[in-house]
Amino acid sequence: MIRRNLAVKVGLAIMGLIVAVAVVQYFALGQLLKNAFYDEAGAELTAEGQQYANMSAMGGTMMMQMLCVTASADLIMVDTKGNVVASSPALYLSKPNASDTATMEAALRGHNGLHGGFSGLFGKTGIVAAVPIRTQGQIQGAVLLFRSESAVAGAFRHVEWLLIMAGLGGILVALGLTVLLSKRIAKPLQLMSKVAGEMTRGNYTAEVPVVGEDEVGQLGEAIHTLAATLNHLDTSRKAFLADVAHELRTPMSYIRGYSQVLDEGLFESEEESKKYIRIIHKESKRLESLVNDLFVLAQADADMLQMDKRPVYLNEVISSVVDRMQKKAEDKGIQVSVVMMSPVPAIQADVARMEQVLVNLLDNAIRYTPSGGRIDIDLEKNGNSLQISVADTGVGIPKEDVTHIWERMYRVEKSRSRGSGGTGLGLSIVKQIVEAHGGNVGAKSQEGKGTTTFVTIPILTASGRR
Repeated sequence: MIRRNLAVKVGLAIMGLIVAVAVVQYFALGQLLKNAFYDEAGAELTAEGQQYANMSAMGGTMMMQMLCVTASADLIMVDTKGNVVASSPALYLSKPNASDTATMEAALRGHNGLHGGFSGLFGKTGIVAAVPIRTQGQIQGAVLLFRSESAVAGAFRHVEWLLIMAGLGGILVALGLTVLLSKRIAKPLQLMSKVAGEMTRGNYTAEVPVVGEDEVGQLGEAIHTLAATLNHLDTSRKAFLADVAHELRTPMSYIRGYSQVLDEGLFESEEESKKYIRIIHKESKRLESLVNDLFVLAQADADMLQMDKRPVYLNEVISSVVDRMQKKAEDKGIQVSVVMMSPVPAIQADVARMEQVLVNLLDNAIRYTPSGGRIDIDLEKNGNSLQISVADTGVGIPKEDVTHIWERMYRVEKSRSRGSGGTGLGLSIVKQIVEAHGGNVGAKSQEGKGTTTFVTIPILTASGRR
């Protein structure tokens, strides 16, 4: 529909502007040209009157009569008292009216006179020029010449038609350019609108045309980037939901299966029943841990992650976490080394959340470091922040996967079991907690040699600001 067609709207707006400008220019330029034509006609009429005045001064009354008959314009000659002494045949015995009299009196005083408008003397609308007749420096009378408006306008009409034709030609050219410009703007926008419609239906793979580097092109690039981002988020969301469903289903199937065995008495000894109870307990703890992790992420997404921030010294947090997890590392034959700067400035943080960050990083390092390996924990100052680095001698991470390890449910090896690979939420939680403290996370790795993960937290200044 025309109302909804942007190209038509833009075209009509531009055309309206062009037509308005053309009309204003036509009337303004037309008036200027008309005034110029009348000024030129007045100058010509005055010059012609001067010639007649000079000839009259030399030829006397006979010359005056002859000039009145042969003149190209209506002509009247008067004496110093304003009496008509000679005139064109059509003006016999005519007398000047008030406006003509003022023009004539100016000439009788020795000045050229010029009057435009209705002339009572000549009975028409036009230009009246009056020129004094001088003989030996004395004013002997005046010559009054008249040229009708139709005679002056006749020459202007031709120019006026040229202006009209030029205006119409300009409007037609502008119309063509407007159509091209409107399509140039509207067509990409229509395609972008179509792609946006596809995006609302969940299709983020539609291509967006990016033409040029102007505002339309930048909009196309922005929509293209948005579509790619939404496509990635949608893919991640679906994978996340599938992984969560799998992670929930696995412990629940264990719990359901072994509880059924116990309920129906399908065991041969008391020891076997205790074994099943331990499995159920272990799986219920894993299920609880998964639900708690999901709850933390949900709070972070809603910007509702509860924090009890106060001045904290990271060396104390690191020592507490290492002491807690030292046995787990020793059981696997892994050596843990800690190097910390001294003195350690305070940070503004939630102690429990920072402990969770260290537990997740250290647990991840222990999980992927083989027996006989080593984990080095460093605390150092990095600009206005403190940086904790956890470096292991584990299996390492492929280069293409390093930037993704902070994503939810992301596993470097997709085939890893939940027992060896975890839920894939630990590093995501680390990222959320660190960013909630105004910090950053990062990682570097080399396959077969190990991985280093690090977090930075702003230092608390003397004013209490980070």
